[in-house]
Amino acid sequence: MNSMTSAHPMSKASTGKLALFITLGTESVFFVTLLVAYIALRDSVTWNVPHTWTRLTIPLLNTVVLLVSVLLAWLSGAAIRRDNKSALKSNLLTTILLGLFFVAGQIYEFSHAGLHINDSSFGGVFFTLMGFHALHVLAGVVFLGLNYVRASLGDFSAQQHEAVELGVLFWYYVAAVWLVLFVALYLV
Repeated sequence: MNSMTSAHPMSKASTGKLALFITLGTESVFFVTLLVAYIALRDSVTWNVPHTWTRLTIPLLNTVVLLVSVLLAWLSGAAIRRDNKSALKSNLLTTILLGLFFVAGQIYEFSHAGLHINDSSFGGVFFTLMGFHALHVLAGVVFLGLNYVRASLGDFSAQQHEAVELGVLFWYYVAAVWLVLFVALYLV
């Protein structure tokens, strides 16, 4: 047998992860492009909102909320690998609720950012970055919500839980993007 016929076919799990990684790669290019545009425009516009502790309260709180939700998402994956279905469901539900709280915090931030979407290109890029990140968080909430429903129906076990793993990986991505955005938009 030659190496082509003896190679193992790609498993379903690796196909799902490959599709997710390709999707996240293209999304990363999108976010990097917007971030480069933001950085290029940042110095050409005066943004009269100082980077004070008071000003950073909501973004810092959002960061903590998202990091706690990442821990809970990780715990949901660990729970199903141990076949602990109740811990899977409670951790998924709490992650979903924290994700919704995060989006509410971003909406509040939008209304108090000191920028408007029609404030030159800079305002448009700022709101596009924040808005698309919020949409990705909502997509993650939907993904995890579907996993919660499936977990409630008994679809997952220690041997069968790829969708949980993929949802958790997507949630890690959402958090990683937020950390980059937080540093670029609020600290630099």
